Parts: sequence; C-alpha cells; structure tokens
Amino acid sequence: MKVYVNVENVWMAVHCAEGNKPISWLIQELAERSKDIGVDILKSEDYILKATKQDILYNTRDNMADVLEDKQFLILAKKESLKKTIFTDLPENKLIADTLKFNDLSIQKLNEQGTVILNGQSLTTDTLWQLSTGNFKVQISEDALSRVKQSRKLLDDIVTQNKVVYGVSTGFGKFARVVIAKEDLDQLQVNLIESHCAGVGQPLSPERTRMMLALRINVLCKGYSGITVRNLLVLQKAFNASCLPWIPEKGTVGASGDLAPLSHLAVGLMGKGMMWSPKSGWANASHVMEANGIETLKLGPKEGLALINGTQFIASLGSEAVQRAKQIALQADVAAALTLEALQGTSRAFDEAIHEARPHKGQLAVAKRLRALLQYGADPSEITQSHRNCDRVQDAYTLRCCPQVHGIAHDTVEFVNNILNVELNSATDNPMVLIDRGETISGGNFHGEYPAKALDYLAIGVHELASMSERRIERLCNPCIIRHCFSNYSTYVIP
Repeated sequence: MKVYVNVENVWMAVHCAEGNKPISWLIQELAERSKDIGVDILKSEDYILKATKQDILYNTRDNMADVLEDKQFLILAKKESLKKTIFTDLPENKLIADTLKFNDLSIQKLNEQGTVILNGQSLTTDTLWQLSTGNFKVQISEDALSRVKQSRKLLDDIVTQNKVVYGVSTGFGKFARVVIAKEDLDQLQVNLIESHCAGVGQPLSPERTRMMLALRINVLCKGYSGITVRNLLVLQKAFNASCLPWIPEKGTVGASGDLAPLSHLAVGLMGKGMMWSPKSGWANASHVMEANGIETLKLGPKEGLALINGTQFIASLGSEAVQRAKQIALQADVAAALTLEALQGTSRAFDEAIHEARPHKGQLAVAKRLRALLQYGADPSEITQSHRNCDRVQDAYTLRCCPQVHGIAHDTVEFVNNILNVELNSATDNPMVLIDRGETISGGNFHGEYPAKALDYLAIGVHELASMSERRIERLCNPCIIRHCFSNYSTYVIP
C-alpha cells in the first residue's frame, strides 16, 4: 500500500508495507519524516489523518488496510484546527458544471462508450464545452496517430542530420542564431517550459482546464508539431482521468500565443507543480499522476515548443463564452416577448413582410421567433387580441426594434462561433512540421489576434442585448408607462 499525505502543505509519499499497521504508526512515520522538510511535529498524538475530498477522520487504532485505499490522498492535520481551511481546499473557482444545462447540443464523433474522437478536424465549440463537464472521455483517431508518427519521424531525421531549425537546434527569440549542442536539446525544451511558467492568480476551474487540455490534444492531432505519440497519449490519459494541472487565470500574452498558460499545463504533466484530480483535490502533480497510473511527459527536441505554441487558452475560454452567448441571446428573445405582452405592445412590428424587405439572417430569425412566441396571426393570445383596437401606432425602440438589435447579436454569435470552430481545428505551432514537403517552416500561426478580436466583437453583441434589456426593465418599472398601458382596464388599480 502507498498513500500520499499533505504535511504542512508539503506532500509526502509513504509506502505502508502490507498495510497491517495502525493509523497511529503512519502518523508517527510522518512525524519522523517531517523533520527532513523543517517541520517539527512535537506530539504525534496532537494530529489526526483526514481524507482530502470527504469529511472523514481516521481513528488512530484502526488498521490502515481496513480503512485506507491504495494510492489514497490524505491530510495530516492538527486536531485543534480541523475547522480551518487547509491547502487542498484552495478555491477551485466554483465548478461551473453546476450551471451548465445542455439541451440537444451535438457531440460530434461520439462513440457508444461516451467518448469523443479527436482528429484535429471536427471539434466544435459546443462539443468542447461539453467536454468540460468530465462526463466524456477522449480518444485520438488512428489517422491522427499516423500523422503524428510521420511528423515525429521527419523531425527525428532533421535532428539526426544536424540541420539548423529554430527552437529545435537553436535558442529562442534573440538566441535564434545560437546553435545548441545535440546533448542539450532535450534540456532546452524543459528550460523553455519552466521559464514560461509565469502566470498569476487563482487556478482555472477543473472544467475550464479540461477544455484547454482537450483542445491542445486536438491541435496536436493535426500532425504539424513533431510531438511523440508517447507524449500525446500522456495528455489523453490525463484528460480521461481528470488529472488537471494548476493553470493561473492571468498571464497570457496573446500576441505570442498562450505561452504562460500552456506552459503551466505542460509543466504539470511533467510531474511538477500542483495538479487537481477528483480523488486528491490539489496535490503534487507527480503524486497525482502516479496514483492514476500515468507516466509524466518526457520532452525530446521541439516537444516543449509543441506544447506551448498556440491559442488554446483564449480559444477554450472563448468557446465557453460563445456557447453561453447563444443561450443568452435566445433567452433575450423570450424575455422581450414577455415584456411586450406585459406592456400591452403590438406584435405588428414583427410582421413577416417588414423583415423580408431587410432580410438579414438574424433579424428574420428573431422576428419569426417573436411571432411564434406572441402567436401572431393564426392563434393570438388574449393580450395580443386586446390590442387590436388600440390607438397606439407603435411601441418604443426596445420593443419594436428587437428583431433588428437582437438579430445582429445572433449574427454576431454565429460569426464568432464560426471563427472559433476554425481556430479549434487549426495548427498553431512554430515552426510547422510539414510532412508532405519534408521540411519545417517558421511562421506565426500562434498569434491570438483572430480569436481575440472575434471575442471583442462578441462582447459588443452581448452588451447590446443587456442594453435593450435594461431599457425594457425601466419601462416595466415606470409608473407612468404602466398607467398608460392599463388605462383601458377599469378593474386595474393604479398603485
């Protein structure tokens, strides 16, 4: 039996032989080992073992084999401080899964076992968003594995032939002209990852980290990076086990891609830093991966670059944003229809003839949706019927112009979604390993301008929905408007 124990925010791996000793033995062993890390546990009887993910305390007299599991994560805590926050309870940005409600969003390439097949070509924002939940596994397609093998062989041949390639046999940035000795090529990639782990802030939630990891796997599946199949499969196993590295929220560069967030993703999978898993909470990455039977990444030439060049941080968070925006835009249409009825508005402004004269896609769709919600034409509601002989010719902008304003918001969401769908299936490496041409070429596909600018546009679109909503709320709360709307109802009492 082997367990992992947090002692004063330091994780220790302890082999417990056959596990036929009491919990008190384990606490005493931890007390002895703690001296090596400068922690002085004077009285082991003042401490107790606690499970990391459940409110379970272990009796010191119980045998370990009876109450503990192999590769379990535990905490050595002072009895007097059990109610205080401990390291593994650091904020996880509150799991967003609680708020995700999926309707009929399609899971592309989904097999019978609830596994999404990643091939570098068919991932969409809605599929990626669903992968955030942890309800699905991922599997790399055979075609993708074949491309990755060919790409790696080409790169190995380049290294064998001592060709000078940026970031493979040279330094980075200003050191692009400095040739690196062959025996240092692996260490060069490790240094690249560790030197770019410069993010700050709270960690991404497990859901958002899953999205980022799944997207990175999908991009590597395209076969332009030169990564080994072995390391790509490490990423796949980590995703499927929900072994998720600590990735700070802040620190992306954008112009040079998501270097810092992707470096934190990679360094965790190298067994360094912190990692979250369902059964451990936040713990040492090496312990979490070992407990889940996953080998750590071993970087060869160019593999550091293969893991950190790209826009997967921007694009994964953008995918969540665009999916939320889709739902918000639909909800805004329903809210507008409800407001129109509450304010005794007219639905004639949504007549099909008006919108066919200005046939923007979103405008036509919103007008049609409002006609359906308001039962315009065929079977109108009682409120709609009551307005037929009203002397008001038209309503305020915030009611009458919903198809025009909401329509462009829907079109904006669709535009941004299309941009991101391309981005999710794009190779963002530098240099690019071109299998068909047998060469590598340096370029700038890592640049984050496409998703960044598209998401700025999305923010503008959602803002317009909020602006319209705020003005409609004002009308619902304005006593002068309410008095006018219900002036024809003798039974209505003006407050």
